[in-house]
Amino acid sequence: MKLLLATCVGSVISFAGAAEPRSRTSLGSEVHQHAKTTANEQAAALSFLQHSRSSPEDDLAKEMTHDLEMNFNKIAPFGKEDTAKELQDHAAKTQDTLVDAVENAEVAEIKRAVFRALTRLRAATIKEFDTIARLETQAIDAYNDAHHYRAENPLAHLHEDEAPVETDKLKSFH
Repeated sequence: MKLLLATCVGSVISFAGAAEPRSRTSLGSEVHQHAKTTANEQAAALSFLQHSRSSPEDDLAKEMTHDLEMNFNKIAPFGKEDTAKELQDHAAKTQDTLVDAVENAEVAEIKRAVFRALTRLRAATIKEFDTIARLETQAIDAYNDAHHYRAENPLAHLHEDEAPVETDKLKSFH
Protein backbone atom coordinates (compact mmCIF):
# COMPACT_ATOMS: atom_id res chain seq x y z
CA MET A 1 0.00 0.00 0.00
CA LYS A 2 1.22 3.44 -0.82
CA LEU A 3 0.55 6.69 0.96
CA LEU A 4 0.68 9.79 -1.16
CA LEU A 5 0.65 13.41 -0.02
CA ALA A 6 0.01 16.28 -2.38
CA THR A 7 0.90 19.89 -1.72
CA CYS A 8 -0.40 23.04 -3.31
CA VAL A 9 2.47 23.13 -5.77
CA GLY A 10 1.68 19.61 -6.88
CA SER A 11 4.79 17.85 -5.63
CA VAL A 12 4.21 14.30 -4.49
CA ILE A 13 6.07 12.23 -1.93
CA SER A 14 5.71 8.47 -1.80
CA PHE A 15 5.98 6.67 1.57
CA ALA A 16 6.06 3.10 2.79
CA GLY A 17 5.44 0.75 0.08
CA ALA A 18 6.93 -0.98 -2.83
CA ALA A 19 8.71 1.43 -5.03
CA GLU A 20 7.67 1.28 -8.61
CA PRO A 21 9.45 3.37 -11.09
CA ARG A 22 7.09 6.01 -12.46
CA SER A 23 7.50 9.25 -14.24
CA ARG A 24 6.65 12.49 -12.59
CA THR A 25 3.71 13.21 -14.90
CA SER A 26 2.14 9.81 -14.37
CA LEU A 27 2.61 10.18 -10.64
CA GLY A 28 1.02 13.65 -10.74
CA SER A 29 -1.98 12.44 -12.71
CA GLU A 30 -2.39 9.53 -10.30
CA VAL A 31 -2.34 11.89 -7.34
CA HIS A 32 -4.77 14.18 -9.12
CA GLN A 33 -7.10 11.27 -9.85
CA HIS A 34 -6.82 10.03 -6.25
CA ALA A 35 -7.58 13.53 -4.91
CA LYS A 36 -10.64 13.77 -7.16
CA THR A 37 -12.06 10.43 -6.04
CA THR A 38 -11.32 11.20 -2.39
CA ALA A 39 -13.01 14.59 -2.67
CA ASN A 40 -16.05 13.05 -4.41
CA GLU A 41 -16.29 10.32 -1.76
CA GLN A 42 -16.07 12.87 1.02
CA ALA A 43 -18.70 15.11 -0.60
CA ALA A 44 -21.00 12.13 -1.06
CA ALA A 45 -20.47 11.05 2.54
CA LEU A 46 -21.08 14.60 3.83
CA SER A 47 -24.16 15.06 1.69
CA PHE A 48 -25.48 11.71 2.93
CA LEU A 49 -24.83 12.73 6.52
CA GLN A 50 -26.39 16.15 6.01
CA HIS A 51 -29.53 14.73 4.47
CA SER A 52 -29.90 11.84 6.86
CA ARG A 53 -29.24 13.75 10.09
CA SER A 54 -30.39 17.34 10.31
CA SER A 55 -30.03 18.77 13.79
CA PRO A 56 -32.17 21.56 15.23
CA GLU A 57 -29.10 23.78 15.23
CA ASP A 58 -28.79 23.31 11.47
CA ASP A 59 -32.45 24.19 10.98
CA LEU A 60 -32.02 27.31 13.12
CA ALA A 61 -28.90 28.27 11.17
CA LYS A 62 -30.82 27.86 7.90
CA GLU A 63 -33.63 30.07 9.19
CA MET A 64 -31.17 32.72 10.34
CA THR A 65 -29.33 32.77 7.02
CA HIS A 66 -32.67 32.85 5.20
CA ASP A 67 -33.60 35.96 7.21
CA LEU A 68 -30.28 37.55 6.29
CA GLU A 69 -30.85 36.86 2.61
CA MET A 70 -34.17 38.75 2.63
CA ASN A 71 -34.34 42.10 0.91
CA PHE A 72 -35.36 44.49 3.67
CA ASN A 73 -36.20 47.24 1.20
CA LYS A 74 -39.32 45.31 0.22
CA ILE A 75 -40.65 45.26 3.81
CA ALA A 76 -43.07 48.03 4.76
CA PRO A 77 -41.81 50.31 7.54
CA PHE A 78 -43.09 49.34 11.00
CA GLY A 79 -43.67 52.72 12.54
CA LYS A 80 -43.40 56.38 11.87
CA GLU A 81 -41.93 59.21 13.87
CA ASP A 82 -45.33 60.60 14.79
CA THR A 83 -46.42 57.19 16.11
CA ALA A 84 -43.29 57.01 18.25
CA LYS A 85 -43.93 60.55 19.50
CA GLU A 86 -47.53 59.68 20.36
CA LEU A 87 -46.42 56.57 22.23
CA GLN A 88 -43.78 58.54 24.08
CA ASP A 89 -46.27 61.27 25.02
CA HIS A 90 -48.77 58.66 26.18
CA ALA A 91 -46.07 56.98 28.29
CA ALA A 92 -45.16 60.35 29.83
CA LYS A 93 -48.82 61.09 30.65
CA THR A 94 -49.22 57.63 32.15
CA GLN A 95 -46.13 58.13 34.30
CA ASP A 96 -47.43 61.54 35.42
CA THR A 97 -50.76 59.93 36.31
CA LEU A 98 -48.97 57.24 38.31
CA VAL A 99 -46.88 59.82 40.16
CA ASP A 100 -50.03 61.82 40.93
CA ALA A 101 -51.73 58.66 42.17
CA VAL A 102 -48.79 57.88 44.45
CA GLU A 103 -48.82 61.45 45.80
CA ASN A 104 -52.58 61.26 46.39
CA ALA A 105 -52.12 57.95 48.17
CA GLU A 106 -49.45 59.49 50.40
CA VAL A 107 -51.73 62.45 51.22
CA ALA A 108 -54.60 60.09 51.98
CA GLU A 109 -52.38 58.02 54.27
CA ILE A 110 -51.16 61.14 56.10
CA LYS A 111 -54.75 62.35 56.54
CA ARG A 112 -55.78 58.93 57.83
CA ALA A 113 -52.91 58.83 60.32
CA VAL A 114 -53.59 62.39 61.55
CA PHE A 115 -57.33 61.75 61.84
CA ARG A 116 -56.68 58.55 63.78
CA ALA A 117 -54.28 60.35 66.13
CA LEU A 118 -56.77 63.19 66.67
CA THR A 119 -59.55 60.69 67.28
CA ARG A 120 -57.42 58.95 69.90
CA LEU A 121 -56.55 62.30 71.48
CA ARG A 122 -60.22 63.29 71.50
CA ALA A 123 -61.17 59.97 73.06
CA ALA A 124 -58.48 60.37 75.72
CA THR A 125 -59.59 63.96 76.41
CA ILE A 126 -63.25 62.95 76.69
CA LYS A 127 -62.29 60.08 78.95
CA GLU A 128 -60.35 62.45 81.22
CA PHE A 129 -63.22 64.96 81.33
CA ASP A 130 -65.67 62.14 82.06
CA THR A 131 -63.40 60.92 84.86
CA ILE A 132 -63.16 64.43 86.36
CA ALA A 133 -66.94 64.92 86.12
CA ARG A 134 -67.57 61.53 87.74
CA LEU A 135 -65.15 62.29 90.59
CA GLU A 136 -66.72 65.71 91.18
CA THR A 137 -70.21 64.19 91.22
CA GLN A 138 -69.04 61.54 93.67
CA ALA A 139 -67.52 64.22 95.91
CA ILE A 140 -70.77 66.19 95.90
CA ASP A 141 -72.75 63.04 96.75
CA ALA A 142 -70.35 62.16 99.55
CA TYR A 143 -70.63 65.68 101.02
CA ASN A 144 -74.42 65.51 100.91
CA ASP A 145 -74.39 62.15 102.60
CA ALA A 146 -72.12 63.42 105.38
CA HIS A 147 -73.69 66.84 105.90
CA HIS A 148 -77.30 67.73 106.47
CA TYR A 149 -77.91 71.39 106.11
CA ARG A 150 -81.01 71.54 108.31
CA ALA A 151 -79.27 69.65 111.07
CA GLU A 152 -76.25 71.92 110.90
CA ASN A 153 -78.23 75.10 110.33
CA PRO A 154 -81.45 74.99 112.35
CA LEU A 155 -84.28 77.19 111.16
CA ALA A 156 -85.49 79.86 113.49
CA HIS A 157 -89.12 80.50 112.70
CA LEU A 158 -90.39 83.98 113.44
CA HIS A 159 -93.37 82.77 115.40
CA GLU A 160 -91.17 81.10 117.98
CA ASP A 161 -89.91 84.48 119.17
CA GLU A 162 -93.47 85.89 119.59
CA ALA A 163 -95.81 85.47 122.52
CA PRO A 164 -98.51 82.88 122.27
CA VAL A 165 -101.76 83.94 120.73
CA GLU A 166 -103.70 83.56 124.04
CA THR A 167 -101.86 86.43 125.52
CA ASP A 168 -103.01 88.68 122.76
CA LYS A 169 -106.62 88.33 123.89
CA LEU A 170 -106.04 89.96 127.14
CA LYS A 171 -104.84 93.15 125.68
CA SER A 172 -107.12 95.18 123.76
CA PHE A 173 -106.07 96.89 120.61
CA HIS A 174 -109.17 98.95 120.16
